[in-house]
Amino acid sequence: MRRNVFINRGAYHVWPNQYVFLIAKSGGCKKSGAMELGMDLIDTIKEIHTVGGKMTTEGLMDTMNRATIDPNGVVKPDGSILIQADELAYLFGKSAYVGDLITFLTAAYTGKSKLDFLTRNKGLCQVRNPCPSILAGSTPEQLGEIFPTMTLASGFMARVLLVYGERGIRVPKPEVDRGMEDALIHDLGCIAKLHGEVQLTPEADQMFDKWYMSLDEKTPPKDLESFYERKHDHVLKTALVMSVAESDNMIITVEHLASALAAIDNIEHHLPAAIAHIGSTQQANAVDFAENMIRSVYPESMGHSVLLRRMYKRLTYGKSEMDELISMLEGQGKIKITADRSGVRYTAILDKK
Repeated sequence: MRRNVFINRGAYHVWPNQYVFLIAKSGGCKKSGAMELGMDLIDTIKEIHTVGGKMTTEGLMDTMNRATIDPNGVVKPDGSILIQADELAYLFGKSAYVGDLITFLTAAYTGKSKLDFLTRNKGLCQVRNPCPSILAGSTPEQLGEIFPTMTLASGFMARVLLVYGERGIRVPKPEVDRGMEDALIHDLGCIAKLHGEVQLTPEADQMFDKWYMSLDEKTPPKDLESFYERKHDHVLKTALVMSVAESDNMIITVEHLASALAAIDNIEHHLPAAIAHIGSTQQANAVDFAENMIRSVYPESMGHSVLLRRMYKRLTYGKSEMDELISMLEGQGKIKITADRSGVRYTAILDKK
């Protein structure tokens, strides 16, 4: 659908793009195989622009600066793109540019008509009509290695659907119904040509409003707060997809909305398992390293600049990650923070015997 179809929510539009991460143990749910089946179909649709592998923010923005012709024959910018990666680590490694890429994808998710972004190598760059989607796979452990704890409260993770799966029944020779292939490709081609507003029926609109107001009655776990704040948009995007998959009448019914609510509720139910390893590997190691560095000079204190130099190669997200590590150590009673003319200093607090 790209940025051609939308739901009008008054103050903003909901576009059909989604960030979907398939989370399961390695080999447990055949994530790559499932994605490959879908990508083989999508690759036949010339209107869909896909990329994969590691990329810089500048490279992605250059790729998104394209144009298309709408049904009225008007040439317009089209920043729609599908980013696909069998393994999330292919997309989000530990290079310095990853933080910039996450920041850009966070901003681009809402599909604002003009997005200005300050890049490292090319200065101020611009994308018109951005509408990126992501489909990637990961294991829970890999998710923890890529993203520190702080990302759970970030705008990026709130925009991601973490679809968690567990091993099902083993099938020695799985079969694919190739008889549906031509029909699916035809339908995808029709969906790619849709333009305009998708509207909720009065009954669906009333149902959504009632559900939305009921969200205040629930207090989500702290780790899920950011997801909960965007849950309504996830529901609408999913309902939109279900509507166009069924017909081209551009209407969301009560049935579509109910199915979308059930799907997002199921994702929310499994989120604790999906995010269990976030922060448990990379960040835990970084915290231990920082504490050991500060303890190594006890009873003296260690200056912030000295610790930062020693921590630099262990940090993926720079200052914000460093600030969180220090906050965690102070909150756990492991260090004391003081300041003098030379700047901020850290002193270890040893356990009492």
